[in-house]
Amino acid sequence: MRINQTFILLLMVIFSFVAQAESSFSPEANVRKTVDAEGKVIFSKSGFSNKKPVKKPVEPEVKAPPKSTAPKVDIYYASWDPYSDKAILFFRENHIVVNAYDIDLDAKAAERKKKIDPKFVGMPLVIINGSVIRGVDEKKYRDALAIKPQ
Repeated sequence: MRINQTFILLLMVIFSFVAQAESSFSPEANVRKTVDAEGKVIFSKSGFSNKKPVKKPVEPEVKAPPKSTAPKVDIYYASWDPYSDKAILFFRENHIVVNAYDIDLDAKAAERKKKIDPKFVGMPLVIINGSVIRGVDEKKYRDALAIKPQ
């Protein structure tokens, strides 16, 4: 019997603490900050202003792609030709990306080379930004690329 009385007393104490905690906590006591459609800051107990905020559409910023400053270099070469190797080595040393076409392995590349310069039968044929350069001529390469001499 004594255990039941102790248990009931303990429950009453616990419920009284819970009741006090609930009465001291009220959501209206919290102040909330909101921003209306005009950008004004409003402080209120409920958290809502009289006017409903209107979401402004966010327009993504469109940027134009950067213009490529890298030169366009095509080289028509033959793998057995030592002059072609010198031309390719020049571009590698100057860190210039080239589109290389071996005319012995690529018949379409050989046809394009003939269309570009039908009278030139030597190697290599280099096209830098539209300028056609026959053979290995580092000065002409530099002029077409606008590279300062080393």
